[in-house]
Amino acid sequence: MFNTEMHVSTFVILVLQSLVLFSQLLFFLSRPNDNSRLRFLILTITYILYNLFSGIFPDNRFSLSIYYQNIVAYLVGIIVAVYFIYYIYKEFNIYPFKHFRVRTLFLVLIVSFISFFIVPYYFTENLSLSRKLFIITPLFVSFAFFYQVGKELIEIYKTSSYQNDKNRYYKTRILAGYLGLFSLSLMPVIVAIGDYQSIEQPIVNSGYMIMTVTYIIDLVYKSRIESKVLFNLNQKLTDTKNNKNFKIPEEVTQKILDDLKKFEAKELFLKNDINIRSLSKKINTNTKYLSKTINDYKNRNFNGYINKLRIDYTIKILNENPKLRNYTIVHLSQEVGFNNAEAFSRAFHNVTGKKPSVYIKELLAEKA
Repeated sequence: MFNTEMHVSTFVILVLQSLVLFSQLLFFLSRPNDNSRLRFLILTITYILYNLFSGIFPDNRFSLSIYYQNIVAYLVGIIVAVYFIYYIYKEFNIYPFKHFRVRTLFLVLIVSFISFFIVPYYFTENLSLSRKLFIITPLFVSFAFFYQVGKELIEIYKTSSYQNDKNRYYKTRILAGYLGLFSLSLMPVIVAIGDYQSIEQPIVNSGYMIMTVTYIIDLVYKSRIESKVLFNLNQKLTDTKNNKNFKIPEEVTQKILDDLKKFEAKELFLKNDINIRSLSKKINTNTKYLSKTINDYKNRNFNGYINKLRIDYTIKILNENPKLRNYTIVHLSQEVGFNNAEAFSRAFHNVTGKKPSVYIKELLAEKA
């Protein structure tokens, strides 16, 4: 197309991704501290570069030699693959497997690329041979990675209930990640078969398209949550204003505090279905009294109070039980009462200032 090697399908994909890039720049600039938006922005840029270079290279009309054109095209493909894996790790809170850390994958692919593609290609000038030699490593990594991460995502999917909008949202994201990984795992297979741009670009880019749809769903879901939070905050401010002189009898407050001590001692906060209504009913009080007591004496709202207890308990068992340090974040979150790994990671970071994976890594180094 346009007197280049670019196929029409690649051009259409580039146009669509350019539109996404423009809109994503606006989203990112509106919230520059949102790491999720930054990651998606970078993901979009990497895919645009991948489609551009793999679409127009190699071409004899460029001053750059065919040798270097092919190196650039394949190198950009490696960068896209590795960053996509990084994106999945971060967005789905997957704890990097021992042999599948992003840095390790990148180093393995780069060393393989230099040893089995660049060097043979330089001496033999045989692109087909060099491609076949190099593609063995990506094929192995692709299938192994797809199996490991796919198994983890399926496990998350099976352990999530489908009873409300929140769990439906998480299931949608999990399925999207699984499908995205599937499309990525096909990249080395297609390259091994041959240079078929009309097939390679749509299949490889399908993972990006899935992530785009997921990202949009994520934006809508979070916007709804923010709207509810703002509404509830406004409602609380109104209630506070209307109840400035609201006080709980001292004997009632003391009973609630005594009941909370028993609640903490029995570690009932580890139940994943605990909420302010169920706890109020259990200790024979009302939600209004319980909420105010926790706010006044624990300096947290109810959810913050429960999360703090769970994270403190997590730190305790991680230090006491070495076996738990090998658990995935998903398993660990379920162990301490959280319904999903994302909520656990956020709560852990809010309490400790660190992500659980970082804390575990430091703990392992300390205990080594």
